[in-house]
Amino acid sequence: MIARHGYSTANERKDNAKKTGAEPSWVGITRDQDAELVTLGHQQAYELGLMIGRIQSDLPEVILCSPYRRAKQSMQGIIRGIREYHPTYDPKIVIDERIREIEFGIMDGIDRATFRKLFPSEADRRERDGKYYYRPPGGENRPDVRLRVHSILDTLNRDYVGMKVLIVCHSVVVLAFRSLIERWEEDEYLQIDKEDDVVNCGLTVYDRVDNRKLKLREYNKVAPKAKGEPA
Repeated sequence: MIARHGYSTANERKDNAKKTGAEPSWVGITRDQDAELVTLGHQQAYELGLMIGRIQSDLPEVILCSPYRRAKQSMQGIIRGIREYHPTYDPKIVIDERIREIEFGIMDGIDRATFRKLFPSEADRRERDGKYYYRPPGGENRPDVRLRVHSILDTLNRDYVGMKVLIVCHSVVVLAFRSLIERWEEDEYLQIDKEDDVVNCGLTVYDRVDNRKLKLREYNKVAPKAKGEPA
């Protein structure tokens, strides 16, 4: 199982900017690593935990979590929800930097207009290379994230064979998992990214077929009470 973190301060700033027709910018406010969940995000994580505890016959034995604060807070909320049904639930927790958010480099925290003003040649290169392949100086592109995730899949196959695992991470990382497991190329990735992107605390579930192949069972499954995303 793979879950995106709950609704965070960064998500809130982005949505508030869209409502005014502006682009989000948060230079000087806080590091992306330290963005926290808002009240809705905490509730989403707790409700997701309730759903997992209610419907899962086999609970996650291991939880792999991004080191970013919003992911850790989401993990804590999920565990709290599961414990409503299973009070002694005590999974092994592994904080792994390989499932952190994509690194934005010089683009971190600034809107596109500011980016073009400060780095016009880079803005031209981004338009040429596209969202999937463009790597900002000091940052990563989507294939870079896929390489990180590929090594996580190797770890799962080596260290956690036959175990139930929950991964708590970020939207780009969720799509990296899907793109690797389902063998997407650039066009398929960008289509899902545009038309059916990962929702906050959306759960992606794979079943293992014939003890080897992973088959998608659920994508973007959210707990019933966690559907109240801001408009």
